[in-house]
Amino acid sequence: MENFKWKWQDTLAVAVGLLTVGFALVNYHRLPAQLPAHIGASGEFDEFWKKSSVILLFGGLGVLLPVLMQITRSLDPKKERYTKFENAHAMIRLAVSLIFDSVLAVSVLYGLGISLQGSRVAIIVLGAALLVIGNYMPQVKDNYFLGVKTPWTLASPEVWRRTHRLAGALWAVAGIVIIISAFLPGKWFTYTMISALLIAVVIPCIYSWADYRRLKA
Repeated sequence: MENFKWKWQDTLAVAVGLLTVGFALVNYHRLPAQLPAHIGASGEFDEFWKKSSVILLFGGLGVLLPVLMQITRSLDPKKERYTKFENAHAMIRLAVSLIFDSVLAVSVLYGLGISLQGSRVAIIVLGAALLVIGNYMPQVKDNYFLGVKTPWTLASPEVWRRTHRLAGALWAVAGIVIIISAFLPGKWFTYTMISALLIAVVIPCIYSWADYRRLKA
């Protein structure tokens, strides 16, 4: 496809994904019937699925996400805009893929009885991924599939640009805070992580509305 841009980040994402799935399959017979699939507000695993479902979902997303994001790009009515942030798009594809890979790896290690404080490791990887995504978010141009898509950012390229400059900084800070929160006890972890995520998500949305109103005033 004309808009299918395969980069080294995609090769790395698929390679890591295949290695992670391979590790899970090689050890499949040693794993318990259920593996952790969700981290609760306390920072500990609180939901378990059948091991086949965990491997299929997280392993599949880790391997296929670069392809899926290329497909959404080709379907985007604003696909020509992606040429202006090729590297940012590639790095975001890699970062999101690695989140799913890390969840699967941590889940399998937990099932094998290898104590690495797995839930904390997954949280640290999530924070690192948000830090990377935040670093590249200001480069993302207006489109329909990636970024802070509110009625106001989609209506104005200028509002989009300023909103993503703010969102990038907030996401990077949220990533750092989430990494730190992985080392906090119970309720402090909960308060810190939820606050960081809410600020990173809600403030850019409110800002886009306020900035659009200011431009139209």
